[in-house]
Amino acid sequence: MDRNADGWFCDTVAGRYVAKLEQQFYADSIRNIHATTAVQAGMPLWLRPSETIITVGRDVLMAVDSAAWAEQSLDLLLMPHAHEYCGQPLRALEEAARVLKPGGRLVVTGFNPDSLWRFSSWFDGKRLPLRAHCMKLSEFKQRLSDLGFAVETGRFMAYVPPVDSGRALDFWRFLDKAGDRWWPHGAAVYGLVLVKQVAGLTPLEGLETLLDNGKEISFGMAKADVRGCCCRDGG
Repeated sequence: MDRNADGWFCDTVAGRYVAKLEQQFYADSIRNIHATTAVQAGMPLWLRPSETIITVGRDVLMAVDSAAWAEQSLDLLLMPHAHEYCGQPLRALEEAARVLKPGGRLVVTGFNPDSLWRFSSWFDGKRLPLRAHCMKLSEFKQRLSDLGFAVETGRFMAYVPPVDSGRALDFWRFLDKAGDRWWPHGAAVYGLVLVKQVAGLTPLEGLETLLDNGKEISFGMAKADVRGCCCRDGG
C-alpha cells in the first residue's frame, strides 16, 4: 500500500471531513468486538481506533495484497480503503479472507463510484485511488460473499460534492442528513462490518445413541449467520 495514501485525508478539507466520519464508523464498529489479535491495514496517520491494534505502515511494513500474517491468525482486520490503494484490490480481499479466523471480523471502507465524486479528478491514484479500483457496493458485497463473508452491518458516509474549500463544505453539509434518508447510494464512502463464515455442521442421525453409556460427548457446531446490510441498499 502506498505510504502516502493517507496524505489526502490529512491535508485537504474534504479529506479531513471524510476521515472524521470514518473514524467514528470504525470506533462504533469495533466497540463491542473482542479480538485477541487485531490488525489495521494502513492509514496510520489519521486512523487509530485502539492502541491494541497493530497497524501496517506504523508498527509493521508489508503489502496488503501479499500479507505476511499466517493463515487464520487474526480475529479482527480493519481495511480503511487499503484494497483500493494497492495494485491488486481483489487480491487484497482474498488475503483478508485467508488471514482471518472463522468467525473473525473484517471492517472495511471504500469509495462509492456511483456518488457525485465520480465527476471529480481526484481519482488519480495519488489523492484518491484509481477509479477502476473502486467497486460499486453491490459488486463489493458479492466479491466478499464469494470469499465467505457475510455482512453484519454497514453505513453510508459523506454526501457533500467534491469541494475544496471549507466554506463550500459547510454550505453543502445539509446533504448529510438529507442524503442518508433520501439518497443513501449517493454517499461518497461506504463502510461494512463482515464476519467470516464457518461451514455448517450437521450431526449424523442416531448420534444420541452414542450417549447411552453415560459418557459426555461435547462438540462444537457453527452455523453461518447471513444477515442483510443496514446500508439501506436493500441488499
